[in-house]
Amino acid sequence: MSFQPLTLAIADDHTLFRKGLLEIIKLYPEITVVADAGNGAELIEEIELKLLPNIVLLDLEMPEMDGIATARYILSKYPEVKILIVSMYGELPLVDKLVREGVHGYLLKSAEPEELREALQLLVMGKNYFSPLIGNASFF
Repeated sequence: MSFQPLTLAIADDHTLFRKGLLEIIKLYPEITVVADAGNGAELIEEIELKLLPNIVLLDLEMPEMDGIATARYILSKYPEVKILIVSMYGELPLVDKLVREGVHGYLLKSAEPEELREALQLLVMGKNYFSPLIGNASFF
C-alpha cells in the first residue's frame, strides 16, 4: 500500500500520551510532525510561526484553549487544514456536535496505531474518518 506524505501538528495536555504518540508516528516515514504542544494556544502559536500542517490532531480537554476552541480557530483561519479529534470520550452527541463544528475525524484514544495511520491517510486524501466504535451516526 502506498502512503501519502503529510504534515501533522499535535496538541494534547497529557505529556506522556503526546510523547508516546510522537514515538509511534516516527515509525511512519510518510508523516512529518511540524509542531506539538500541550494546549491549543501553544499549538496555534507554533503553527503560525513555523509551518502550517495538513492535519491537526487535537485532544478535546486541554487547559487555556481546548480542542473545540482550537478547531474553530484553525478552521476559520485555515480552512484547508483537516482536524482530527482524539479523545477517550466517544458519546454520539459530542461527536455530532464536533461534526457540526467542521472537524474531519474523530479517533478514540483506545485505537491501535494502525487505525491512527489509516485515519490520517484518509484525511490527507480529503475524506473523513470516524472511529467505528462510536456507533451508527449520520456522518458515516
